[in-house]
Amino acid sequence: MSLLTSSLVAQVTALAGQFIEPIAELAIMIASVPAPTNHEASRARVVSECLTRLGHADVRTDGLSNVIGRLRGKDPSKALLLAAHIDTVFPIDTVINVTRSGDVLAAPGIGDNSLSVAAVAMVGKAFEQLGHELPVDVYITGNVGEEGLGDLRGMRAVIDQLPMVGGVIAIEGHSLGRITHKAVGSRRLRVTATGPGGHSWGDAGRPSAIHVMARLVSRLDEIELVRDPKTTLNVGLFSGGISVNTIAPDAMVVIDMRSTSPDALARLVGQVEREISLVERGDISVKVEVVGDRPAGEVSLTAGMVPIGVDVLRALGIEATCDASSTDANVPISQGIPSMCIGLTTGGNVHRVDEYIRLRPLATGFAQLILNTIVAADAIHHDALN
Repeated sequence: MSLLTSSLVAQVTALAGQFIEPIAELAIMIASVPAPTNHEASRARVVSECLTRLGHADVRTDGLSNVIGRLRGKDPSKALLLAAHIDTVFPIDTVINVTRSGDVLAAPGIGDNSLSVAAVAMVGKAFEQLGHELPVDVYITGNVGEEGLGDLRGMRAVIDQLPMVGGVIAIEGHSLGRITHKAVGSRRLRVTATGPGGHSWGDAGRPSAIHVMARLVSRLDEIELVRDPKTTLNVGLFSGGISVNTIAPDAMVVIDMRSTSPDALARLVGQVEREISLVERGDISVKVEVVGDRPAGEVSLTAGMVPIGVDVLRALGIEATCDASSTDANVPISQGIPSMCIGLTTGGNVHRVDEYIRLRPLATGFAQLILNTIVAADAIHHDALN
């Protein structure tokens, strides 16, 4: 018999509405603490205090500033992980003013991802009020390193620390109704060219690091990209030189390559590395650094975690949109762990200082999270996800 009975859905939905304001209050507290990628320690302390205050067991913070807590289940040999990243894209000196207008909250990083951290922190209290006993442990993490060049280092570490985890739900604040089941993998390279430089007139003829890098970018632009599975290449940063009348002694580009297919991504990386190896050197030295390496992968739409997410949304009156993205779910997906990433509410202006979220849809989003946790934990208990 399905756990998603109409009475359970109605009970959870009614309960979720009572958590809008507590989650909003906690999200404001979390968002108010700056947490750029690689500088999450201050926010981690706040999250740790919140989890402890809310009754989570065994709350700890590891050396990377990942915060991990536990909701005790009947069988501690198996577990479900709920993951929400605590880092943001904003520099440490960004002014953070959280404003509210009706049901709209606005602040840098409020939906990406302070709201989700607050929501997962409240899951235990929701289960207390439901009187529902978890069949397996549920671990909660506020993890680091999801954004930018964080390279999912936090999620990698959390998964390594929790070998008993049999399923993962990653949570993002935006895009209620979306289920991410394809992990967009990426490889990011920083290529630096260094040469002698000189005066543009007096030393004419010497190689320019900028010219060398420009020719490389032009060749990269000619690479024919695979459309299915979608595979992309972008040179997002190009810098170098000293002045308009100086032969550039240095230049740097950062290359971003992405695909949902590990094989397609590997082929593209090989093509790019070959083009880099052909850079005209002479007096120019070239250095290549890997600055990002996110795994790609995909989980089934018909088995594992995704059908649970689809059924839960349908029970709440939403038809799911299953798609591809780069999230914390990349790590467990690439390791064959049943996983998905879900969204909690609607909003906009993601990665902008005027980012905003709507609170009313959060009742549905939080109900979704609770119901997914109930059904997924039961499936893990019965070894029904694989």
